[in-house]
Amino acid sequence: MALYRLTNVSIAFIYREATYRSETISQTHLGELLEVLDETEDWVKVCQQDNYTGWVAKGAIASKPSNWDKYNYFYPAQQVCWIYQSPDIHSATIRDMTLLSGLPILTRVDGWVQVMLPDGQQGWVVDQPRYLVKSPDIETLIQTAFSFQGLQYVWAGRSPKGFDCSGFTQTVFDLNGFQLPRDAWQQAQVGSQVADAYQSWKPGDLVFFAERPGEITHVAISLGQGDIIHASGYVKVNSLNPDHADIFIGKYAQIFIKTMRVLP
Repeated sequence: MALYRLTNVSIAFIYREATYRSETISQTHLGELLEVLDETEDWVKVCQQDNYTGWVAKGAIASKPSNWDKYNYFYPAQQVCWIYQSPDIHSATIRDMTLLSGLPILTRVDGWVQVMLPDGQQGWVVDQPRYLVKSPDIETLIQTAFSFQGLQYVWAGRSPKGFDCSGFTQTVFDLNGFQLPRDAWQQAQVGSQVADAYQSWKPGDLVFFAERPGEITHVAISLGQGDIIHASGYVKVNSLNPDHADIFIGKYAQIFIKTMRVLP
């Protein structure tokens, strides 16, 4: 029988090996269900909900409460919000959480939601929920991408506290009801390939690049007409279209590999 843990902090890094000296490879969000694959005294090897595996520090996770699955869940609309000790913004804060997290709803009172944390603590968040999307819409997906514009690049990041390129695309699609794999090379295997000419790309297509021969290292979301939005230094708009001189960067035309249509 599988053993599970829950992420007990806002964002925890996933490491390639069971040491802080190892490379960070991803992140896990508060309340995310993690399947335990192995463990040492201080680390747990886990499989995330996107099937990505790595090591997380034991201090960042908690055992799953027996009643965790009996509730509806609250997903905040804000990119980052506070969980308070009482329904008062002047009370002590317990954790922060991102819009990617979902916590069990215990009750609702006067514009506040009481939630349960993985370690059993209870807290209050302002009742501004994000409603889950069941069917992706291209226009809404693009709006989601732009909502992160300016957010900094963070290696292995997949949260509103910082993205790497594939963490950005995965998050944007996830928030719009479509689960992508974690890494750019994995995402490049999803959907159907379209013509290389940027005139063929539709908004929402995934555009892939290789800074090293034969290895996909970067991914962006097409905005149409050769324009892309991606995490590179920070989330920003660039273009492969030389007619868009103010955002054109020739490097991307040189390292372009292919474009995949993920959504119909």
